[in-house]
Order: sequence, then structure tokens, then C-alpha cells
Amino acid sequence: MPSLSNRGMPNSSNRHSGGRSRRDILKGGAVGGIAAIAGCIGGQSQGNESRFTYFDPIGDPPSQRHFNPWNLSQTGAWHPGANVFDRLAIHSPATNEAFPIIANSWEMTDSTTLETEISDEWTWHNGDPLVAQDWAMQWEMEIAISTADGGDNPTPMEEIEVVDDHFLRIHLNSELSEIFAVQNTIGYYHGDIGRGIFTKHDDDQWSEWHEQLLNSEGDELQSVIEDVTTTSYPNIEEGIGQGPFQVTEVGDDTVLMEKYEDHPRADDINFDEFELWVPGEPGERVQPYVNGIVNAVPGGYPIPENQRNQLPDTHSLYREGRTTNSLFCFNNGTGVEGYDSAVESANVRKAVSHVYDKQQTKGILKGVKKLFDGPPCRIPGPTIEEGSHPSTDWIEDFPRYGQNDTERASELLRQEGYEQDSGEWLTPDGDRFEINILNPAEHEHLQVLIENLKDFGIAVDSENVDAATLDARRQSGEYDIIPDGSSANGVFAMWSPGLVVDWIQTLTNYEPEAEIPMPVGDPDGSSGTKTINIADHIDQWMTTDDDEYHKELTWWWNQTLPEYEALYEPDAGALNTANFEFDNVPDPIVNGVDDAMYISLKMEEGTLRYKN
Repeated sequence: MPSLSNRGMPNSSNRHSGGRSRRDILKGGAVGGIAAIAGCIGGQSQGNESRFTYFDPIGDPPSQRHFNPWNLSQTGAWHPGANVFDRLAIHSPATNEAFPIIANSWEMTDSTTLETEISDEWTWHNGDPLVAQDWAMQWEMEIAISTADGGDNPTPMEEIEVVDDHFLRIHLNSELSEIFAVQNTIGYYHGDIGRGIFTKHDDDQWSEWHEQLLNSEGDELQSVIEDVTTTSYPNIEEGIGQGPFQVTEVGDDTVLMEKYEDHPRADDINFDEFELWVPGEPGERVQPYVNGIVNAVPGGYPIPENQRNQLPDTHSLYREGRTTNSLFCFNNGTGVEGYDSAVESANVRKAVSHVYDKQQTKGILKGVKKLFDGPPCRIPGPTIEEGSHPSTDWIEDFPRYGQNDTERASELLRQEGYEQDSGEWLTPDGDRFEINILNPAEHEHLQVLIENLKDFGIAVDSENVDAATLDARRQSGEYDIIPDGSSANGVFAMWSPGLVVDWIQTLTNYEPEAEIPMPVGDPDGSSGTKTINIADHIDQWMTTDDDEYHKELTWWWNQTLPEYEALYEPDAGALNTANFEFDNVPDPIVNGVDDAMYISLKMEEGTLRYKN
């Protein structure tokens, strides 16, 4: 089955000499100081207003970063790698569309074969042509590393056939529709490995590792894997890519890139310098943007209401299709030994969700998070609000929960043998009904839920533990409810096997096969029930593109409730349009792709443009 699984002021002689750095000023909280120097940084230095300066959210020191996507320590594969390297295609999870970058075209010649032609216009920054072998090497290495010692292949690719320098034939290990085949091969977008083509097939180091990974076994293979996954090769100053910009200078807290004039899109890009600014505190994304230190921030907007009056008049948002859900994660109890989850029953989970009064959360959201205005269904909040997908029609009659419907909650609990005595709920064994909730302190929805449950007569054991303890208890299934945050970046992305099967099942311990009442939308099951295997259903949906599978999956989620969507938070980026704007870039890229700022510079249609 396929696995689909996010500085000192420069001068002419030395950009990093003298003066108090922006990091120092930010750390000191000197907002007035920031405003005072904003005119000479963030795209304004040396009178060069066309320098685009971008907030770097990673935080690792630039001098320590490298372009090895398999070594996750101090990696630069995303920032600045996504700007220095290109990829064959880009998939937008928001709309489930794919757009070409290096690939000229692609075609499914049968249900398990994807063919793609690669442009001959791309060259590495040393002038060597980019060829199909470069892309094939990277993915053969990825598969070899992942499948060592019986690991799962993270892709649906069974074999990559390099027909010639500019033609690839990709053989899949299962049937897929074209868009899902593209999403998981040439348009792969998950993690560092999908940010670009990092391996040059005739580079001595990459070719040596590649040969060893494909032809070694046992201890020798493990030794090679250790080398690949721990070596910082190449560092960002020495690495060459094929993207629109190349690294020219690395400072303590900046990376300066200059336009690669031989890039196929170079003539469309009307500015010459792209700068990354690395803050002392990656979480502080408001003041650097407000005070002109950066032209744009990749995520973390909108911002609290009390800070919005600071935003410039030319403030705009992008990535508006990307959101994060805040959920109750229930321990469904399947396969858990040594702990009897109080919410093991679906009816108990439904009762808890009915008791919750989400309207009580509204007054404490501070203008950042929003109420999830729909039934549990794993469809993004903005999609439900806009009605922009057929699924928003069929979920209209799904049970919604979150309404403090204590009458329905009582009915469901009594069906499971629970009784109420003097206002307190008792289990079928006659014990006090108590639910354990881990780490609710910083989660608005859980704080409200706790009060709702207590008012309803259910006891709550609320524990706040450190991250290591939380993780250990999650893995062993020793909890009833924990908070969960999950990206919600598109209708299809919400159901990727890597997310639902590989992660959420291990998080919630849901039953891999479930009986759902039929027809869809009727919780009373007037037509009986249907047994579905969740992984198989997702697989069939991605093979056939048949919405019936999606409909039944949303209904399974609503009736089984592994998790309950309480709130969602937009994960938009911010762009100050005083000097730069997206010009004719397709909306699925601008609002649906996490590194939209980099991708906009690589496409034949549209670009990020300097306005003045």
C-alpha cells in the first residue's frame, strides 16, 4: 500500500561586522530599536530594495547546516534547500492537483506504471546538465535505507527505470490513480526528502553511497546507513543545486542567495538576491515582520487580536488553505495490554463528545484558533465553511456533537450499562466513572471539556506530565484522553495512509476493521451495518478515485470517533506587499503548498515579483 505519508547590519566590506545584530535586539525586546534600524535590513540594505528577506523558522545556525536529507540534524534541506534545489513536480494537497517543474509531462501507461519526461533546460549550478539518473539515485537510496532490516518502503515505487537522460519509467507496487501516483513519486512533498533533488549521480560521495546501499548486506549495510544518516555532506556553502538561487554567503544568522542566471525561470524573476534571516527565537514571528526585518514569514499567522493593529497596511496572507486541528484523542483500547481505557467503547466516546460544549471555548481563543464548525469527519474546517468539496454535502446530516447534549450523552451511557446515582455516573461495575486526561493545561478545548464532564457527573483525573512521560504513556496506551494537533491541509491529505494508518492508529489504538451503520448518514443503521478495513478502504479510494470510499471513511470517523475535532488554527504565512507580490501564481500553490514562496519562483506560470 502506498505511504503518503512541514544579523548585523551589512556594509560594503563585511555584511556581518560591527553594530548590534538583529538577534541581539530581538532578544532584548527592544521594539523601538527594531523600528529604528528596520530601514537598513530585511530587503533594504545598501539601497538594494529588491533583496527579498524571508523568515527562517528552523533556527539552526546557518554555518552548521547541510544539504543531506537523510541526516535530520542541522539539516538545510528545507531552508534554504527548497530554494537551491528543484523537484520534478509539486503536488498541492489543498486541491489534490499536481504542477510540473522539471518534468515536462507524465502519463500512466497502465495502472502500475508512471512515465515522465524531464526537461533538458535544467543544469546544476556548475553547469552540468540535470538528468533522470540524479532523481533516480535519490529515491533508490531512500528506499534502500528505509527497507533495510525489513523496514517498509515509504513509497509505492517498486522499481525506477531510467530509460535515458530525460525519461523515467516508474513501476509501482500497487495500482494507483494518476494523481496519487504523481503525489507519491515525482510530486512527493513530505519531509526533507521531497524538497528537491539533492543527489548528483556523478558526485563521488553520492555515487559511492548509492553503490554501497544497493550492493551491501548485514553489518556493512548498517555501516553505510550510519554514514549517510549522520554525515553533514555537503554543507550549504559547498553544495550545488539546480534551483533558481544559489548560496553565496553564510553568516551567523543569515544566508544570502543570488539568482542563478542559467535557471530556466531566471528571466521571469526580477530580483537578484534572496536572503534567509534566522532569528534567535524561531517562535517570535510578529515583530520581525512588523518592523521590516523580513518581507515574509512562512507560517504562524493569523496572530492574536491584540497584535493585529501593529501589522503594516500592506500586510497580506498566503498559505490560507493550510490549517491545524486541535483534537481530543481517545484511547480506543485495541491491542492495549495492562490498561483498561475508560473510553474504549464508541458509545462512551460519543457521550463524552456530546457533553462537550464547544461554544464555551469561543471566548478564550484570542482570535487565533476557530471553532471546528462541522461534525467529526476529517474534512478541513475551511473546506466545510466554503462548501468547496462534494463531501461538504454528504456530511450535513452527520451527528455533530459538541453541543452539551447531556440527554443524548445519558442515553448512550445507559446503553453501555452506566447508571447515575445522586448526580454521579457509575460504571457497569458500580465504580465511580472517572476519565484520565493527560496534559490539558495549555489546551483550551480540554479545559472546557473537563468542566463539562464534572458538571455532568463524570470524575476527571487531570495530569500534566513532561513530554517524555506523555510519549511513553501514549505508546503503551496508558491514558484515556490526550491532546492532539494534526495538520489539515486538504481533503485527500487528511486521509493519507501515513497519517491515518501509520500514525493515528498507533496514537488512538482504533480497531483496524469496523462495522458502521448503513446507509451513510443514518446512525440508527436502517439498512444494517457494513464492515470495512480502514487501510484497504483508503487504498481503494486512491486506486479508483471513487468518492464512495471517502464517504464511508468520513462516516466511520464520525461513528467511531478515534478523535474529536474541537478547534482549528489557520497556518497562513504573511507577506508584506509593499515591495513584493505573487504575480499570476496558481492559487493551489499560493494557498495550498507549505513552501509556496520557493515554489512560486520555479513555475512556468507566475512568480514572486519585485513590484518597484
